[in-house]
Amino acid sequence: MDTGDDYPVGAVKVTHDVIELLAERGPTGVTAVAEALDIPKSTAYDHLRTLAAVGYAVNEDGAYRASTRLFHAGRRARDDHELYAHGRGEVLSLDRNTAEGRHVQLVVVEHGRGAILFATRWQRERRSAQPARAYPMQVRLHSNAPGKAILAELPDERVDEVLDEGLPPVTDRTVTDGRDLRTELETVRGQGYATDDEELIRGMRGIAAPIVTERGVRGAVAVYGSVDRMPADPATELAEPVRGAARTIEANIIFGGD
Repeated sequence: MDTGDDYPVGAVKVTHDVIELLAERGPTGVTAVAEALDIPKSTAYDHLRTLAAVGYAVNEDGAYRASTRLFHAGRRARDDHELYAHGRGEVLSLDRNTAEGRHVQLVVVEHGRGAILFATRWQRERRSAQPARAYPMQVRLHSNAPGKAILAELPDERVDEVLDEGLPPVTDRTVTDGRDLRTELETVRGQGYATDDEELIRGMRGIAAPIVTERGVRGAVAVYGSVDRMPADPATELAEPVRGAARTIEANIIFGGD
């Protein structure tokens, strides 16, 4: 486990790793935590006991799990977010007017990754078979429709940083060539939306439009669905509704609407 110079307070990084492990595995004993994170058992025990003492973990017969207090902390962070405050209503409206078996996402960028701020009608059973927890909460921007919609509105130097970081494949359809990505981003800028054809998750297809104000790109709104619920070219049906939702959210942010 890396607790080096990138983390000024190494103990905080260890606590983070413990929380992530509990969130991923569910109830986990001290020994299993120590082995998974390659830390002394005494260190794992101290961090788990401290997390339980402050209310972020629960000890149930010697196995620790993440507590619902983490959920409430995340929910407060989401509710206070500008894009959620001004975009939630429009996302719900778009959801009501899209076909069954699809869901609408509101996506922002955090730490250089696309993060889902809000999603509707999340129905795992209608996706192609995937491992549990396969739908990622934070993803590389090049690998999905909202990420590409956001990238297309970022300054060239920020796009260069993304390319310098590399474009690892998520599926066999993910764009991994920098020239191909730049060409696609030019198209996205011209048409006002980006698409994802099984590039993030096999069996899933999506379309997204960027949300842009005078302060720059704020995020993106997207519609996703399984390949049997989405047209081969999502733009034929969804380009106008998705772009319209993005424009309404922009106006809400600018003029302070609900």
